[in-house]
Amino acid sequence: MSSGQQGTPGQNINTNSGNVYATQTGNININNNLAQKRGPHLDTKALLVVLPANVIFFFYGMSAYTGRNTSGDNWRAGIFLFMLLFTLGMIGRWVRRRF
Repeated sequence: MSSGQQGTPGQNINTNSGNVYATQTGNININNNLAQKRGPHLDTKALLVVLPANVIFFFYGMSAYTGRNTSGDNWRAGIFLFMLLFTLGMIGRWVRRRF
């Protein structure tokens, strides 16, 4: 006598930890195609655009800084901080989706 589960004819019992597909009438279509690796997705492309934009804006703000406490300096700093937080959020999302 075998050590696996026994069943009467018509019962679908799988003893090898695989999948059991059963139908009463009709056919079962099973697609085992694995998804092929494709190019970078939209979030990767967006991140590759936003990261250089942050670097460029940082150096622009650094070179345009007057040190006289003008509103232009405050605006540039605020825009950079917003871009930095937005980019960090995008990086976090990118990492979560990849790993």
